Amino acid sequence: MSIDSLTSDERVWALIAWAATIVGAILALVMKPQYRYTSYWAYLSISFFVVAVVVELSMGVISLTLSIIPLIGVILSRLISTLCALLLFIVWVVGLVKSYRGEYWKIPVVYDLAEMIFKIESEYYRNR
Repeated sequence: MSIDSLTSDERVWALIAWAATIVGAILALVMKPQYRYTSYWAYLSISFFVVAVVVELSMGVISLTLSIIPLIGVILSRLISTLCALLLFIVWVVGLVKSYRGEYWKIPVVYDLAEMIFKIESEYYRNR
């Protein structure tokens, strides 16, 4: 399937799957299971949610550990937490744009997790 052959409905459902993370992904998988492009983004969205949860839990542990160091530990932990949150937000926004534009995106950790759990492989990457 080429990017040109995607319908606007497929792109909108892919956008919904990515934008609303777990809820949108499940909704897209239930409502439009025949759309391979939408399914691709839905599985990426679920994987992105898992990665975001793991990052946030890790940041909690790191913050707790750094809080032992007076003043600098608190500042450092907030800085690291803010940078991680900003990175997750940027990935989410880029995903919004790419999902609607009809592009397949191989987000390093997220795609690998989706491939491992859901056995996804986009036609784009299979043909390369």
